Amino acid sequence: MSPALIRNPNTFWVENEKEALVQLLAQVHGLVINDQEAKLLAGDENVVRAGQTIQKLGPRFVIIKKGEHGAIFISDREMYALPAFPILDVVDPTGAGDSFAGGLMGYLASINNRQHALEDEQLKKAIAYGIVTASFTCEDFSLDRLLNIDRHDLDARYEQYRTMISL
Repeated sequence: MSPALIRNPNTFWVENEKEALVQLLAQVHGLVINDQEAKLLAGDENVVRAGQTIQKLGPRFVIIKKGEHGAIFISDREMYALPAFPILDVVDPTGAGDSFAGGLMGYLASINNRQHALEDEQLKKAIAYGIVTASFTCEDFSLDRLLNIDRHDLDARYEQYRTMISL
């Protein structure tokens, strides 16, 4: 397909390869997707219902990225929303969604879980790490901010975030 014919690269697979995507979803353990993609895939403007519909297609859990509003986790066992980390000076949010996914996956890789099923608390902590990773991305252009942090910075912001959202 010619690039000129692609209306929105974020929704390409849902708009052009939906049948193949649905077949793939029957085989995956979890899905990370943004709210626009989730609504389009499920055919529902309500993001919670959209996530539940997608979860019924096969994934054991669905994580819906909601940009400046954080993320929603949906599974058969529970559903919760985690807010975004508040940033005073947003420089450029480009790439924050990808950074979220990278931070989430990086945390899961770091715990070296040899079980076949992830525990809900591990996933919740992974989402929080994704959120704080994305927050660093928004503080500068491109990957510049991420190039200037280390695991200590990430862990310190995670602890600040954890304290912020505890009830």
